[in-house]
Amino acid sequence: MNGRDAEDLIVKLPVGTLIYDMEGNLLHDLDKIGEKVRLCLGGRGGYGNAHFASATRRSPTFAENGDVGTAIEVHLELKLVADIGIIGVPSAGKSTLISCITQVRPKIADYPFTTLIPNLGVMEFKGKTMVLEDVPGLIAGAHTGAGLGIEFLKHIERTGALCHLLDAGKYEECIADYDTIRAELGFFNPKLLEKEEIIVLSKCDLLDEDMVADLKKQLEKKTKKKIFPISAPI
Repeated sequence: MNGRDAEDLIVKLPVGTLIYDMEGNLLHDLDKIGEKVRLCLGGRGGYGNAHFASATRRSPTFAENGDVGTAIEVHLELKLVADIGIIGVPSAGKSTLISCITQVRPKIADYPFTTLIPNLGVMEFKGKTMVLEDVPGLIAGAHTGAGLGIEFLKHIERTGALCHLLDAGKYEECIADYDTIRAELGFFNPKLLEKEEIIVLSKCDLLDEDMVADLKKQLEKKTKKKIFPISAPI
């Protein structure tokens, strides 16, 4: 009740929040730190009793009501923002990798879908920092919602690049897993296939050197990219 001097009503939201109206139209994308957007305006203020004072009406006992401000109902959706999104099939070693290179300590177990929500971690190296996102496992049909795939794929849209983790222990299925994930990315949003991709072979300690070299060669021939074999301690 302070007129134009009244404080604005500010609702704080995390970076990466998308604001939609109830018809599904995107009103604003809060993708920058400190960004502000005005959704509603307050109503025109009414005149107080002092405004109606005159020479013959020194102390008026009435005032004018103000107009009602604008109101809007919105739907909020959060897509996490990260430099690198770590993707792969369930149990490919994504959570183990992010726990080794950041301070994040996600739940790690030997069964699929141990990770149920994306985990964000900050990696520091040579004075620089990078935000990594451990995306829960993707499976065939993820773009239709299988395994909560749509919820996870939405977060991948925000990442600057993708780190595609392949389980070397699944020697016979490794390349098929790569094709499955790439297909799901394309079905959901073809632009995801245009992101920079780093391909990493995890759990290489489960194979001998010759098998790792053979698998690495097959993948490099298929993808025309350098493959990085790793083995992360649990």
